[in-house]
Amino acid sequence: MTPHLPTPHLPLRLGFAAPTDPSDVQIDSGVSNSTFTALTELAAEVVPISGELPPRVARLAHLGSVAGRLRPGDLRDPRRAAKRVHSAAQLGRPTIAARSRLMRRRLTAAGRLEGIVQRSCNMVLPAGQRVVTYEDSTVLQARESYPWPHLQALTNADFHRYIERQRRTYETAVACCCTTHWVAASITAGYGIPAERVFVVGNGQNHPATELAPREWSPPRYLFVGVDWERKNGPAVLRAFRRVRERYPDAQLDLVGGHPRVDMPGVLGHGSLSRVDVEDCERIASLYRSATTFVMPSLHEPAGIVYIEAASAGVPSIGTTNGGSATLIGPGGLTVDPLDDEQLYAAMLRLAEPHTAQQLGELAYRHAQLFTWRKVAERLVRALAIPGMDCEGLADFL
Repeated sequence: MTPHLPTPHLPLRLGFAAPTDPSDVQIDSGVSNSTFTALTELAAEVVPISGELPPRVARLAHLGSVAGRLRPGDLRDPRRAAKRVHSAAQLGRPTIAARSRLMRRRLTAAGRLEGIVQRSCNMVLPAGQRVVTYEDSTVLQARESYPWPHLQALTNADFHRYIERQRRTYETAVACCCTTHWVAASITAGYGIPAERVFVVGNGQNHPATELAPREWSPPRYLFVGVDWERKNGPAVLRAFRRVRERYPDAQLDLVGGHPRVDMPGVLGHGSLSRVDVEDCERIASLYRSATTFVMPSLHEPAGIVYIEAASAGVPSIGTTNGGSATLIGPGGLTVDPLDDEQLYAAMLRLAEPHTAQQLGELAYRHAQLFTWRKVAERLVRALAIPGMDCEGLADFL
């Protein structure tokens, strides 16, 4: 494969708008930080336009959002009620209004910008800006696909305002960029945006493999990495693995993330490993180097970066049909209905076969080369379609 050669800085002054500080690597699974960093390596200057409210303003907006949200039954479970109200307040009208005013001031202070990449659509930027959006899910998809607490806590009025705010953002943007084809389909079908203004740009790898290490493909060694044990469908993976062990007694399953204590033959629990601690990162990398299959059939997965990180290590994946995983996994693995235990068991059996796992692992590695933050940044700049700018040499859309 021809290597992707770096291009010199483009003579562009861009803005990167996000609800939080893009320098924070812990927020948003690191996506905002990684995208912002890649853009700074591509353009002459990238100005962060953060919607993160000062603590005092955030508290006042929060109190304004809480008003009227308490219900008579909340006294029976105050802790749960507080969590629900807090989640709803983050997307309440006072909070959104305060964030929008703050971003308008920061955008004015930023001066002239050739274009803006907007990471989230829960705020509307002033008219007259050349903006592309970049998202891994629409509000419609999020509500229909999984009971996210922050959306379930919204009133119907709040929810419909959120949809219309997102629609206005899409309509005024010069292009809508998505991590996966799943999101692109929602923007065109659910929001009525013409397909010629919607582009799939993918996402990158926060921790790509440094080398493609040789490995033994037998016995099968599965790897699960997921903080949210229930949403990532960990219990189903355990059920399927127990059956796989009946056919392959030497099979092993490594668990990383928020898993419970598991006392099952062949299962090794590693707990939560930090994505910023050097030693923990090396432990994760070592697990990828020894795995023969990555398995995470989430109940819902908008755009799991872990599939790409596994692929960059030459590991095929078993992912979920609920979300955008198919774009990220591509030919290097399988997707299954997360509610169908038989599909998951059959997929794990199929990839227990050494030749199949090795073959899909090679395809996964080639597919992963399309997904780097640098290429995401290039696609975002291509989507901006800045007049007079030559896009030759920039990565093509997916």
